[in-house]
This record gives sequence, structure tokens and C-alpha cells, in this order.
Amino acid sequence: MTNKHNTILIIDDNAINRKYLKSVFSNDKYNPILCSGGKEALEKLKTNKANLVLVDIQMPEMDGFECYNQIRQQYELRCPIIAITAFSDQTDKQEILDFGFNDYIAKPVKPDTLLGIVNFWLSRFNSNDKLSSPMNENLEHIDHDILNDLLRFTDAQSLLSLIDEFVEETRSDIQSIAKFKESDRHSEILSILHTIKGNAGSFGFTVLSSLAAEIEVKIKSKQLETIDSDLDGFIEYSDSLLRDYHRLLKIN
Repeated sequence: MTNKHNTILIIDDNAINRKYLKSVFSNDKYNPILCSGGKEALEKLKTNKANLVLVDIQMPEMDGFECYNQIRQQYELRCPIIAITAFSDQTDKQEILDFGFNDYIAKPVKPDTLLGIVNFWLSRFNSNDKLSSPMNENLEHIDHDILNDLLRFTDAQSLLSLIDEFVEETRSDIQSIAKFKESDRHSEILSILHTIKGNAGSFGFTVLSSLAAEIEVKIKSKQLETIDSDLDGFIEYSDSLLRDYHRLLKIN
């Protein structure tokens, strides 16, 4: 559940876009704060605590990537930061996630998609900044647009066979993460997460990919205060997803 005090910092140089995004968050569960650029956002953060940040990638003076860096470095802000971009290529999306953004919303922004992603990330962070299992959320765990693109180049049975292989490999990787977690072997975990992130994204398991990317970023940046609980949530989600993936795929 989202909280009516959730403050969403919206950073976009386009006034119409800002008004549009504000209208989507008109519900009293949200407190949207509008900024026309990175400098204004940094000023607003001096007196406002954000629960989530939405930032346009393509802005003059300070683009979304630099804005991300400044927010993380100056304020050590740990809330989700989500990119809004006109990019649509899967490679561009992976670049954004690799950079450190928690997620990505493609333009034109659809209200249902926006609210779904924002509510997902808000619900995953409690007051201690610990990850909670998202399997109980009403989420699109698998991106069927990616699956449909893959089906242009192969038949359904061959694709299912490939996904079954990915799932078996990922189950083994999850067991390794659980083992390495007990002895704080974070470098080994980092390597496994990187593999899961890429493979999951390729087959449309976008939530799994995003979870792996987020924990990967935390380990790389030495944000290890909640890493055990983060990994527990990741393992729990992975186990649930990989038990139910055939139903979620909807491939005939």
C-alpha cells in the first residue's frame, strides 16, 4: 500500500509534461513536487524528503544521468529513482538500469503504467529501506512485448525450451546466492546477479531483472546495511516466480 504522504519529486524541463505527471498523481496518496531541472531539484531536496524521484533523461544543462549522480552524491538519497525517456530500444533500457536507475518508463507515459511502476517501487521500501517481496503485488512480472518480439524469430516450443533452460540455470544461481550470502561473499554474488539481470531481461522477466540490478548497484556502491534482507527478498521473489512462470508466460 502506498502512503498518502509519499512525496514524489518530478524533474522535467517541459512544463506540459510536469503538469501531466502532476495530474496523474492528483490522488491524495501522493505529494508531487515539480522541478524544471536538476538544479531546482537539488534545492528542493534541501527542505523536502523524497520517497521517489522521477527524472526525465533528456534535459538541457543537467541531463537525467548527471541529475541522478548529483542526487545520490549530495544527499545520499536512497529512495527509488526512475528514469523517464523517449528511448525504446532494449539496449537503451539496459544502459539506464546499469547506470543505477531503479527502473525506466518510456514516453509517451501511460497513466496506468506510471502508477503501476511507481506504486511497485514505493511499496518495496519500508521505513528501514528494506526490500519486501513483490509477488503479492498486482504486477506485470513478465513483459509480453519482449516475448512477442522473440516469437518473430522462433516458434513457441523452441522459445519455451530456451526459457526452461534459463529457469533451471537461474534456480541453480539462486541456490549459490543463498550459500554465498551466509559467508558474505559479495563479489561472487555480484557476478551471479549480473548474469541473472541480463538473462532475465532478455526473456522479459523484467521485475526479476530490475531486482537483480538494484541489489547489484547496492553491492557495487558498498551500501551493505540492508543487503542481507535485500537478498532474502530477492531469493523469496525468485523462488515464487520460478515456480509459477509457465502460467505467467501465457505462451501457447
